[in-house]
Amino acid sequence: MEDILTRREVREGAFLILYQALFGTELKEICEANEEAFGLARNEETDEIVNGVLEHSEELEAVIAKYSTTRSVSRIAKVNMVIMKIAVYEMKYCERVPVAAAINEAVELAKKYAYKADSGFINGVLNAFKGELDGTDK
Repeated sequence: MEDILTRREVREGAFLILYQALFGTELKEICEANEEAFGLARNEETDEIVNGVLEHSEELEAVIAKYSTTRSVSRIAKVNMVIMKIAVYEMKYCERVPVAAAINEAVELAKKYAYKADSGFINGVLNAFKGELDGTDK
């Protein structure tokens, strides 16, 4: 039976899976280990985000690079990169997710998993991209 999760739980699950995938472990193995060890719940939405971010990874990274004016992509912490990729993916490809909600949730994930100051950096990059989506990008 598929778990009923809040959007926050969906994003956090996707974040944990995507972050672990950076270390070369297969997705199936990551998901099985997380469910067994931590009881990590996931559902179809979690898998949609994970697969979408992986499928569009280079494109998402290019968006982040474009709007990261203070750090080159190579100097962005992996935790922050995964959080921003999820948000950019949702902003660009998930019509049912309000852009402001994707940004807010990314900032909340950063507060939980990244350094305190990183949430401001993430907010700035994502809001700059929001300007492009709104047509107010300069």
